[in-house]
Order: sequence, then C-alpha cells, then structure tokens
Amino acid sequence: MTVTSTNQKVQFNGNGSTTVFAYNFKIFASSDLSVILRSAAGTETVQQLTTNYTVSGVGEASGGNVTMGTAPASGTTLTILRVQPNLQGLDLVPNDPFPAGSMEDALDKLTFMVQTHDEEIGRSIKASKTNVIADSEFTVSATDRANKLFSFDSSGNLSIAQELGTYRGDWAASTAYAVRDLAKDTSTGNIFICVTAHTSSGSQPLTTNTDSAKWALIVDAASATTSATAAATSATAAASSATAAASSATTSGNSATAAASSATAAASSATAAGSSATAAASSATSAASSLSTFQSQYHGAASSDPSSNLSTGDLYFNTSSNTLKVYNGSAWVAAAFDTSGALVAANNLSDVASAATALTNLGVTAIAAELNYNNITTLGLSEASKTVTADANGVITLDNGFSEEYAAVTSSSNAIAINLRTANNFSHTLTENTTISFANPAASGKVSAFTLKVIQASSAKSITWHSSIKWAGDEAPTLSTGNGNVDVFTGYTVDGGTNYYMFTAGQVMS
Repeated sequence: MTVTSTNQKVQFNGNGSTTVFAYNFKIFASSDLSVILRSAAGTETVQQLTTNYTVSGVGEASGGNVTMGTAPASGTTLTILRVQPNLQGLDLVPNDPFPAGSMEDALDKLTFMVQTHDEEIGRSIKASKTNVIADSEFTVSATDRANKLFSFDSSGNLSIAQELGTYRGDWAASTAYAVRDLAKDTSTGNIFICVTAHTSSGSQPLTTNTDSAKWALIVDAASATTSATAAATSATAAASSATAAASSATTSGNSATAAASSATAAASSATAAGSSATAAASSATSAASSLSTFQSQYHGAASSDPSSNLSTGDLYFNTSSNTLKVYNGSAWVAAAFDTSGALVAANNLSDVASAATALTNLGVTAIAAELNYNNITTLGLSEASKTVTADANGVITLDNGFSEEYAAVTSSSNAIAINLRTANNFSHTLTENTTISFANPAASGKVSAFTLKVIQASSAKSITWHSSIKWAGDEAPTLSTGNGNVDVFTGYTVDGGTNYYMFTAGQVMS
C-alpha cells in the first residue's frame, strides 16, 4: 500500500467505563503497538500485551482496536503509539519471482521506522536550524555529574554545572570570580552570585563596591536580620502593653475600693441628717453588699460552662449561645425571673411566662409582652412578627406559601464549590470550563435539597462534576451548547455530602 499519513499515535481520556479504543494506522503485528497509561499525577505505566490489553485489526490499512482489560479511570490518559521494530525481514532470492507485496510491506515498514524516529525527534530538545553548537559532547563521568545541572559553558557548548553555582566562601579582593560563583559579604551576611566574570577589587559591602553591577543578591540576610529585630521589638512592646493593661486593671480595682469608701462616708453623713437619710444609707450599704456577693458568684463571659468552684446561684454569660446561665446546684441552665422578680433557672416556657409577669410587676411592660409565650400565634402574612409552631407530632404547618433564598454563583480558577448554607436555589452563568462541587451540606441523616440553573456562554463551556455527584446510569448529562441555553438540575444529599444525587429537570429552556 502507499503510506499517505504520518499519523502513528492516538490519545484518549479515561472515564472509568470505556475499554475499547480505536487506532487509525496500519501495524504488522500486535507487538508493534506501545500502550501507555498516564495518571493525573504524571506517572506513566507501560501496559503489557495480553496481560493488560488485546489488539485487533493487525495488517489493516485503517487500523483496529485496543481493548483494555480494565477501563482507564477518570483523570488518566491512554496513549497508543506505533513502534515499528528496526528489522528487515524480506529475503530476495535470485531468479525467484519478484514478490511485489512483500517488497511493498518492507518499504512500508521502512517508512514506519522513519515516522517513529521523526516522532521521537520531534519530542526532543534541539537547537534551531540557524544555531551552532561547536561541541555537543561531554566527558564527565556519571559519578562526577550526579546531582549536577545540564548547562552551557561560556562558549555556549554543553557542560555539567553545579545545581546553583560554585560557593567560593567569604568575598575577598584580588580573586578571580567566574559567572555563577557564590560569595558571602561578611559585612552584611548577604549572599551574592557573580553575573559577570572579573577579578575583585575594593572592599565590602558589595552593594557599594566598584564591581557591584557584577554581582546579584540572592540571599538578603541583612533584611532578614532587620525583620527579626523588628519582630523581637514588637514582641517586647506587646509584653509591655500587657503589663500596662494589668497595671490599669489594678488601678481600676483601687478606684472601685475608693468609690466604696466614699459611699460609706456619704452614708454616715446621711445618718446625721435624719432617719430618711439613714434608710438611704442602709439601702446603699445593702447595694454594696449585693455587689460584693454578685462579684463572688459571677464567673464572667465564656464560650462553655465553667466546671470548678461552683455554688448554687452562680452566674455566667455563654458567648456561644448569647445566654445568661445560672447554676442550679447540679447543672447550668438558662436564667429567668420568678413572679416576685427574683432570678431563677428557666427550665420551660412557664418559667419564661413567670419572668414576663415579674417584668410587668417591675414596670417593664414592653419586654414582658415580648416574653409572654401565650401571645405567640401561628405564622401568617398579617403576623410577620410571630413565630412558627408545631403540633404534638412536631409537624409544622404553613397556611400560605413561603419564599426561599436564591443565589447566583460564579467560578474562579475553573472551579466553584456551591455553599448549601447560603441558599437552596442557585444559578451559574458559564464563563469558563468549570468543575462544580457542593459544600456545607446538612449533617448526615438530614436532607439538603437544591436546584441549579446553568446558563451557557456565547462560546460553549463545559462542566466537570465532582466525583461525589451521582447521575442516573452513572452518566452525567451533556450540557446544551447554544448561546444563552438554560439547563436546570435538581439534587439532594442525606449523608452529609458523601453522595449528591442529581437529576436533569430540563434542558435547552431558552
């Protein structure tokens, strides 16, 4: 046959299910193919004939198929390459009939060999046609070139060099430095690399040396030292600030003591003014006593319940739930007020009602009305300030419709993780080929349900769905490709996002 195509290699992307892959060039034996799997990480594994794959179409001009024993996984690349053996198997015997078919096969094989070499040369690093390399050989032994770089010398010929440069130690005057030599400026601790060969002169620092332009800074130790010193200074200043804060706290405590002494003195003066003043002084003394008691029982603010030095009636403010809590002798519970206005542990709504009554008795009518749970009725369009209630079975009933949050999401760096905490309904206008995944679903055992509207770009873009997303038949849908086409998908997860089950609601909807 005549060889009219230089094609001798085909590549495919694995999807975890396809096992048959076509090649479209002629081979003379099954072993004339090399089949290679490349992982997403770049690891290449040569497959073995019969063990990993079989070949059909041997001798066919149009080629045949390679059938893999195991389907290449998604993210892998399958390469099928013709490797024509460099052998001549045709034996021409004098006076025998001329074997035209065998001769043509031999010529085809020679052409295939040339194409194989051409494909390999095309992947090699080489100089352009107008470049000259006087010496393309090197004689450095394997031991001597280990952990070195393939480079070019000062004449532009191949050479073996250090991985960065040759370290010459501390810089010194009257020293012949070559390009890529490394030297340390002992006045600053900085490391420089020589960019122009020269014999050194003058003195350090190299930044002001006559030959400063012949050096390039690669390790700025001086700046690092300055930064470290600044960091240490900042740490010292922070420690000083902490000490000052402690002193301020002590001063505040002394001021509070002085204020209490002043209150006592005022009470004494009021006693001399008469019985009414005496009563006022007694009240002030009682208040001061109560403050002292409160300070010993209030544990301050914290994100979790205190667990030591506890007494019945102790208080603290929970910053996680924004709740004032009281210790009832065995546990921390939410604080409320009884009918006399006293602070108690609120265990149920009746305690809250009692707190509302107490607040009313104290004259705080507006807050009491908000706390009165008997005023809570079912939610409706005319009762937007009320709450949702449930029946004895925990079932919530809404008499009218309700609205759900809608969010438009955009991709970045060819990816988007749709946050299920922000909405239940999303739209995405494609601006690039995008990998879509979901984030922050409900906990396992709960349901996160959602819809996704996809709007196609003027130049069709593709979507790669995350492996956690499952489709009917284990086949993701093919997106509409028209400008502005709308595809709508629905989905849900019940296992905390391990699996998202998605369905096509409609396509080409505009």
